[in-house]
Amino acid sequence: MGEAWAACGLAGCRGVRIGDFDRCLAHLHPTHQDRYFDGLAAGSDVHLSGTTLSGDLLRRLIGAVGRRFGWADFGEVRFESTVQFEAVSFDTGASFHKAVFLDSAWFEGVRFPDATFEGAEFVGDVRFDRASFRTVPFKDATFHRHARFDGAAFDERADFQGTAFGGRTSFRAVVFGGEAWFVTDGGFTGDARFDEAHFHGRANFDMQVFKGAANFGRAKFEADARFEGARFLARAGFENAEFGGEATFREAAASEVASFAGADFQATEYFGPITAKTLNLGHATFGKRVSIEADVREMDCAETTFEGGVSLAVSRGALDLDRVVFGKPSTVIAASGASLTSISGTDVADLVLTDVDLARCEFAGAHHLDKLRLEGDCRFATRRRRQVLAEEQAWRRDRNAPVGPRRIADLYRQLRKAQEDSKNEPGAADFYYGEMEMRRHSPATPWSERFILHLYWLISGYGLRALRALTTLAVLVVLASVGFRLGGFKTTPAFGDTLIYVAQSTVSLETKLTSLPKELTPFGEVLRLVMRVLGPLLLGLTLLAVRNRVKR
Repeated sequence: MGEAWAACGLAGCRGVRIGDFDRCLAHLHPTHQDRYFDGLAAGSDVHLSGTTLSGDLLRRLIGAVGRRFGWADFGEVRFESTVQFEAVSFDTGASFHKAVFLDSAWFEGVRFPDATFEGAEFVGDVRFDRASFRTVPFKDATFHRHARFDGAAFDERADFQGTAFGGRTSFRAVVFGGEAWFVTDGGFTGDARFDEAHFHGRANFDMQVFKGAANFGRAKFEADARFEGARFLARAGFENAEFGGEATFREAAASEVASFAGADFQATEYFGPITAKTLNLGHATFGKRVSIEADVREMDCAETTFEGGVSLAVSRGALDLDRVVFGKPSTVIAASGASLTSISGTDVADLVLTDVDLARCEFAGAHHLDKLRLEGDCRFATRRRRQVLAEEQAWRRDRNAPVGPRRIADLYRQLRKAQEDSKNEPGAADFYYGEMEMRRHSPATPWSERFILHLYWLISGYGLRALRALTTLAVLVVLASVGFRLGGFKTTPAFGDTLIYVAQSTVSLETKLTSLPKELTPFGEVLRLVMRVLGPLLLGLTLLAVRNRVKR
């Protein structure tokens, strides 16, 4: 295969010939090498394509140009030992196209007005700390070990398409003046650090695979940031990152934690669908109304601010909405058993919950619970077939729980109104029962009121237990019948007749039984009065309980 340059005359060597010699620099006679180096000066151009450079030859070359190259062509050069280009400058530019660095390579503080590392292979560690690039492609380059670009600056497009990073990679505090493309095949095998990086142009990480931890903490994206289809196999950290443009994480997936704690999304309108074990949006801010879709085991939105409101769709996991700020009307839609664990400290006046599992949700401390809208199949915990709040369950397990009966009663009162506004009468009835239960158990309730509540609970379950009211009525009828037979009439009638008489008195009907005595004793008059009062009352409570259970 022919070369693009006149190759060394030595069989098997591809190095470019030096001047009028038929050998490359590596195979020149030492006296001819000396002549070549003596002919170089500061700012000289060098053309060494395909040459194999030892450490000694490279040191002599850098010394000969006074650490200042004009144009340097190192295309397809093989560097056999450690390469040290620290503080070297390239006035016109440099080409390391398909160069192979067999050992470590140091380019710290180097200025590249125009350069290419396309297809280069770095076998050892490489450092570009504080280097500056005007335009440079690293397309299809391979970093076998650790690569560091800390504090570097890319004035224009930074092209890392097809680049493979085999070890730890660090772009800490790097400034990307133009677009940054990291759409690669091999991905990042080790940890990737972009914390405090500044992306002035679009940052493209579509379909990127981060096999180690990915850290974008305090990174700043002034334009769009694209992570569509990206895979994070370890922790993904975007804490306190700033997204000035659209942040795209469509179909992104994190095997562990994806943290956006404290991040600022200024223009993002769609976030996700994203899959993660844990998604942390705590303390984050969304400047515009945003639609979020997440399939997670756990999602933390504590103290998140949604200035324009949010439409949040969560699948499977547990969602925490502690102290969230909803600037505009918002909705939370759950699927596949997703649950809400807390809305403590949150103003829920403009919040709609749809199909959310609320069995473990803590409502204590939430504001405007009476305006919370519950739609679809919002499920609470159950106790003896009634819906109960997590706070009541906690109090029944531990009577010294932080939230006591008095506060729980207030929670039930507010949520009952929310259920009534949603036309959910059975749900409202359960919360009314819970409110009465907590008032009955609260030490703050006066003893007289507690006595009435105990009686109310005993005879009819606060007017919500039809069977209990019927049972109470039946017991009362039987006892009254016994009382009438033993002392209600001036003569003793049959028990069956007194039973019929009492039943008729209960519904205020006059008896027409001829076998009953006509005159009642004073005791009988009292019993008849009691039955005419309590009978209709208990029947009314029975009908009320049935109505509360069937009305929608």
